Amino acid sequence: MQLPILKSITDIRRDAKRVFEQVRNKNEVVLVVKNNDQLSVVISPDRFQSIMDENEALWEELIMTKSKKQTAKELSYPLKDLLSGKV
Repeated sequence: MQLPILKSITDIRRDAKRVFEQVRNKNEVVLVVKNNDQLSVVISPDRFQSIMDENEALWEELIMTKSKKQTAKELSYPLKDLLSGKV
């Protein structure tokens, strides 16, 4: 995992174009700070999309796991018993 590059808000104001080009072209992560307080994180569109895709996949996996746990608790019957009226 790549460590973020720290940039002050003053650095961003002074040379925003170069900072944003580095983020996009080199896929860098920039942590914007002011007086040692974290203000924002700047990432490339590709990295953002990658994070969103991974997040979506994790949510789908979580939903499937919960669904499997709920289904495991339910009673099940053979189809022939349901059709014959035994159940």
